[in-house]
Parts: sequence; structure tokens; C-alpha cells
Amino acid sequence: MSGGQEGSDRFRERTLPLTTVRWLLAPRWQWRTRRLRAAHGPTLAYEAAWCLVALADDVDNLPYVRRRTRPVPSAPAGVMVDVWAQLDPGEQQRRRAWLTRHNRTPLHMLGVPEELIELAGLHVTEWALPPDVPSISLVVQQRPRPRRTD
Repeated sequence: MSGGQEGSDRFRERTLPLTTVRWLLAPRWQWRTRRLRAAHGPTLAYEAAWCLVALADDVDNLPYVRRRTRPVPSAPAGVMVDVWAQLDPGEQQRRRAWLTRHNRTPLHMLGVPEELIELAGLHVTEWALPPDVPSISLVVQQRPRPRRTD
């Protein structure tokens, strides 16, 4: 009987989109990814946000994240800062409101050190701060990285 073979061929043909598979396997990561993208804005790609959330969850996810990232030859991996003066007034106002409420950028709140982002091969654009806001660093070395114990 070839019924088993036929069924497995149909299964291979019906592949789920990657985002659907991620929702099924890790809904908390998906939720955090969407929140990070909504808070950070359009300069953070979905794949980069997902990888950042994975790294924030556990540093041991680094090998998986490195396999997921695609190198961009024209830009080195790491964190680049955008230019405040080049942002439209609506985005400037949105960022000011966020910084007033949270005192840190969404990337800084995530707590992934810049060195880890660079090691993972991610290209991330961090917020430039308004001229009147005291400088905060993305390099989150001032607090120890908690180790997951569950």
C-alpha cells in the first residue's frame, strides 16, 4: 500500500509560514518580538527583533541566532545609531514620549549587550537620543546577565 507515502508527500507540500511555526513553538517570543518592533519602530526588521528576543531570553541561543542571521556584506554586524535631526517630527515626538515614560530605549530595556549583538551577526539600528536627553548606552554592562534557571 502506498497510502503512507502519499500522505507524507502531501504533508511536505503543505508547509506553514515561518511566523506561524514560530507562534506555535514559542508564543511568548513572538509576543515579545511584536512588542519590541512596535516600540522600536520601523527600523528594526522582524528577523532581527526575533533574534534579539531569543538572545535576551537566554545567551545559549547564540548558535541558533547565528544560523538565522544573513550576513550583509555592505554593513558590518553590530549596532548603528540613527540621526535625530533626520527623523520626521512624528517619530521624534513618539520617541520623546517613550523616553519620558521609560527613561531607556526599547533595545536598552531588552538588555542584550552590544558585543552579543555583534557576535550574533545582527545589524541593529539604535535610537539617536534628543539633544536635551542625557546619554544612555546600549551597552548594557552595568547589570549582570541573569541566567535562566527553569
